[in-house]
Amino acid sequence: MHRVTRRDWLATAGATAAAGLAGCMGVGGSSQPVAVGSLLPLSGPGALGDVASHHERAVATAVEHANRAGGVGGREVVHVSKDTAADPETAAAAYDELTADHSVLSVVGPVISGVTGSLTERAAEDRTLLVSPSSTAPALASAGRTDDGKFFARTCPNDSQQAAVMAKIVDDDVYAGADTVAVCYLDDAFGSALADGVERILDADVVASVSYAGSSETPEAPIDDALASDPDAVAFVGSPGSSESVLEELLRREYDGAVALSSGLVPSNPPPNWSGVYTASVASANTVGTKRLQRALSDIAPLLVYAPNAYDAAMLPLLAGEYAGEASSPAAVGAMQSVSGGVGHSVTVNEFGRARSLVDAGRELNYKGAAGDMDLTDDLEPVTGYLVQRVVDSGLETLELLKSGFFARGDGS
Repeated sequence: MHRVTRRDWLATAGATAAAGLAGCMGVGGSSQPVAVGSLLPLSGPGALGDVASHHERAVATAVEHANRAGGVGGREVVHVSKDTAADPETAAAAYDELTADHSVLSVVGPVISGVTGSLTERAAEDRTLLVSPSSTAPALASAGRTDDGKFFARTCPNDSQQAAVMAKIVDDDVYAGADTVAVCYLDDAFGSALADGVERILDADVVASVSYAGSSETPEAPIDDALASDPDAVAFVGSPGSSESVLEELLRREYDGAVALSSGLVPSNPPPNWSGVYTASVASANTVGTKRLQRALSDIAPLLVYAPNAYDAAMLPLLAGEYAGEASSPAAVGAMQSVSGGVGHSVTVNEFGRARSLVDAGRELNYKGAAGDMDLTDDLEPVTGYLVQRVVDSGLETLELLKSGFFARGDGS
């Protein structure tokens, strides 16, 4: 996959329209509304539902910003939100309803890697673009690829990055400096993949690798197993909501070793027994776009994990459709890289009108998102900076910023 210029699109637009691509919308200047869908776990367990509600608001805000500027190619954009309940079967039924009832430009979601993985093949067959704000499993890097393009993208980093950060926390003498480690992970596609990634990179000896069920009502057993060998550190992999009971059990124990958490598990007001816990966190952007989204959603501040990425997951296909001159998934797929990076003119949150003016003038775009730069790779995913953070009385203390060059070496070393 490669970036195409606006000139390329203008040269091929007539041939594309004549060929009548399957699944296209808007060819011939249709005035019918085009949908940006969302598949989010709004009724998911614990904190997951709250996270999804912030994602839903972020997507709605991106759609509102596009409509203020006249929509995509003059077509109104509607946001159609569906609840996945964090369940693959529910997500599949919601996807069927969404794609059957609406002319879809793109779909934001799903959120959880296991649910996302259950839909990427369907999306590729249907030529419907899925853009997840938070499905980080490494295996998804190749998902949704066909001869015509890649119909799965994400605005969050691949978990190969997070694995490198967690391993650094465990191994580095500045942090845990552990010789032995237990890995405790959520037993799903996300958890097992991230745990495998961490274990492959660690220098410390892995003395236990323990899985646990989501929303476990008996959290004692996996923690007993993880701590049985008295490891120097525990690397804990989980997701909001599903991992709460097991993580709370770990932090209740009289354990003197270090604890390194995967991203998104630290609450906004952590209790005293969380003090000293390390976490790998996606580096929060502090750009013009970030601040604009925070102002737009000030009534739900602070924004929960990956909410800025959800705005970007909605906005990138909208910009790509405008750039391509066609509000369809196949056209947006072809233009996603072109609008996400390179040397074009920078556009950010709530600048859809400016982006249209640049496109009309034959200019290139470089989207600077709410979550930071979105320079998508050939796998349609960004390489993002990470923070090493530690819980202190006042909240989270940032200890180190790991920039993209840290991950370019392949193993984080």
